[in-house]
Amino acid sequence: MNTGLDQYMDIFKDAVEDSAAKITKSFEKILIEVIILFMVIPRKINFTQMGRYGSHVEQTYRNAFGLKKSKCIDWLKLNVSLAKRFFGKQGRWAIAIDPSYISKAGKKTPHIGRFWSGCAQSVKHGLEIMGIGLIDIDTKDCMMLRAHQSLSNKELSLRNKTMVDFYISVIKRYPKALKCKVRLVIWQMPNGKKKLFFSTDTSLSGEEVLLYYRTRFQIEFCFRDAKGYTGLMDCQARDKWKLDFAFNASFTSLNVAKVTMKEMGMEYSMSSFKSLMTNIYLVRRIFKACGYIPNRTLISKIFKDLSCLQRIAA
Repeated sequence: MNTGLDQYMDIFKDAVEDSAAKITKSFEKILIEVIILFMVIPRKINFTQMGRYGSHVEQTYRNAFGLKKSKCIDWLKLNVSLAKRFFGKQGRWAIAIDPSYISKAGKKTPHIGRFWSGCAQSVKHGLEIMGIGLIDIDTKDCMMLRAHQSLSNKELSLRNKTMVDFYISVIKRYPKALKCKVRLVIWQMPNGKKKLFFSTDTSLSGEEVLLYYRTRFQIEFCFRDAKGYTGLMDCQARDKWKLDFAFNASFTSLNVAKVTMKEMGMEYSMSSFKSLMTNIYLVRRIFKACGYIPNRTLISKIFKDLSCLQRIAA
């Protein structure tokens, strides 16, 4: 029986294939499961929960998250593929850049320090990630492309750099991917300060610039949904590679959910979609554990009824 969860998984598989990722079959299998788990696990999404809900032990997921960049997936290429499927291959696009505070305790976590929290309107102890998103002014939506953890002020001082220098250095890592069909870069700084960096496209009208600028807020909605539904704040790790994996897996699962909802003809509601995916996943596990195959007509009705339990209308 083909369900929304099957479609979610197929969309992600297509994106992995389209991004021409050079990863091992064993890692690809774990990656697909992780992206599913980020969507179906209720409440906290961490290694302990993955061990409970997934098909592997907790340590397997920890090891997968810890792969170095050369052996891991290229998150930006993967999400560009999802963005093109969501927006179409052409559109009026801009890159939005927005730093966001991530709550984290402890002293051993890489790059931990004091960063501006927009929600608290104050500087707080924790982490910061710089999110890179692709926005479309016609659909008024955003797809996250990549997240990078920011350096602490102490680390920046040792390197004789400012936070702005760091943000610019991150953008310079992806010159080809970020310039492709992108007409404008919108940069939102902490403390509510904004800066605009224009591309070489001189045909932009004043009205288009204003539309791009207004649409930049869509990246904040992506942060909100990732924090609320796909575990952006939940990673237990204190290793920089595991943290990087967790942040980007959170945004990627959100992107896959957006594409799935669009292709299923659903109204956009992460709460409703996550409830649906969780119910389908749990119903499947129950039937699998029982080892019983009932009448197909009957199972179709039961499956539909159970999977729609607690689904919240958009």
